[in-house]
Amino acid sequence: MELLLDSFLQFMNPMVILYLFLGVTYGIACGALPGISPSMSIALLLPLTLFMPTNGAIALLLGAYQGSMFGGSISSILINTPGTAAAAATALDGHPLAKQGHAAKALQMALYASVTGGLIGCVILLLGAQSLAVITLQFGTPEYFGMMLMSLVLISGVSGKSLLKGLMAASIGLAASTVGMELIFGVRRFTFGSMTLLDGFGPLPMFIGMFAFSEIFMALTESREKLNSKPELIVGKESRLTFKEYWSQRTVLLIGGIVGSFIGILPGIGGSTASFLAYAEAQRRSKTPEKFGTGCLEGVAAPEAASNAQASGALVPVLTLGIPGDVVTALIIGALVAHGIRPGPLMFVENLGQVYMIYICMVFAVITLAIVGTAGVRVFYNLVKVKKSILFPLIVVICVIGTFAARTNFFDSFSMLGFGILGYALKRGGFPIPPLAIAFIIGPFLENSMRQSLILSRGSPVIFFTRPISLFLMILSVFICIYMVRRNIKENRKQASN
Repeated sequence: MELLLDSFLQFMNPMVILYLFLGVTYGIACGALPGISPSMSIALLLPLTLFMPTNGAIALLLGAYQGSMFGGSISSILINTPGTAAAAATALDGHPLAKQGHAAKALQMALYASVTGGLIGCVILLLGAQSLAVITLQFGTPEYFGMMLMSLVLISGVSGKSLLKGLMAASIGLAASTVGMELIFGVRRFTFGSMTLLDGFGPLPMFIGMFAFSEIFMALTESREKLNSKPELIVGKESRLTFKEYWSQRTVLLIGGIVGSFIGILPGIGGSTASFLAYAEAQRRSKTPEKFGTGCLEGVAAPEAASNAQASGALVPVLTLGIPGDVVTALIIGALVAHGIRPGPLMFVENLGQVYMIYICMVFAVITLAIVGTAGVRVFYNLVKVKKSILFPLIVVICVIGTFAARTNFFDSFSMLGFGILGYALKRGGFPIPPLAIAFIIGPFLENSMRQSLILSRGSPVIFFTRPISLFLMILSVFICIYMVRRNIKENRKQASN
């Protein structure tokens, strides 16, 4: 307790609090810009933190981490352009809400869902960091395969009206994820002799192309009068989020926070998987699943709670095992090492004060996010008032520059254009986009964990059924699959009878 109190008093230093506010504000601004991912935001700060006090550096980095996770939802909701990969799920219902004149409500729901999910993640981080890390140590490649298989089955929950079209879209996503050099034997696949395809397609060009450029192509089919018209926003009382509306999402927020925290603890999966899983689970549990994708608050609350909870959960393997949960935490490990702190089990013995400082900074970063976001959310929705004829060219410029800046590779900008054309064609054909995005993200994890498991078992699939956790996940996947198919058949019969 004495060490905890000492860490809290060090945090109350005005400069540390200032760094936290600056980090959150910087993170929101970067996250809102398409192409400026959380990892890029943190990477840009690293050189600066080398010349800062350790506590100030921790506050700045963790503040930027939390801020960037929410910032991506701003452009997702307002212009259907995910600022971060994790915010792609938010656009599915956030942007339809904005088009209905409820941009402020959608932004407020995203903000308070992010804060709630962040607090849930912090509680799990504070109470169960070491014990949760022990659970993840039980996860081998068969368990990872079971987790990814269950994620793939849940795609049917976001397939829209046609399960077949959803599975076809998922197949396209899986095919796209296989492009490049595979990681087991280093074999080139579908590169057609091109060196630029060795790394495959980046997730950011795919997300921006499918969700932003496809929307621009759809808008180009509209009349000139509609493109030049100024959107009329409903800024009255009904467009603002009420406490009753927020409280009605408490179960969705709790589930999203738990899903995000658990996914964050599993190294290497990332916030985009957590967001889409939480979205699929919210739709599966909803009494009105057909409203998802048309502008419902549940579709905003679930992925936002999961993405910010994932940020806290990703710190569990960092602090207890020294293993980065995602790219951002890998950069944070680099910053800690540069300041003479080595994450891992010994950190709880040698640098327990810094562990407490990280805990305190994460909690107050979420509180700071609520303060900064509440102060600025009234300004954000004004962006939607810009005419489409002015806004869309700006979006094109931002998307092209953002995708190029992510890896300084012109190929990413061209692939973004290609995914935009593909997304436009799929939308015109009535195919849902989310299954494609989910399959693209989890495809490499699914393949690698399956192949590594089969190598361990010398080609025998029995390994997936002889380990308790893996067996449980496989059985759960079967039950979810049966439930989804029966629900789809029931809905089709209901529509046919009407």
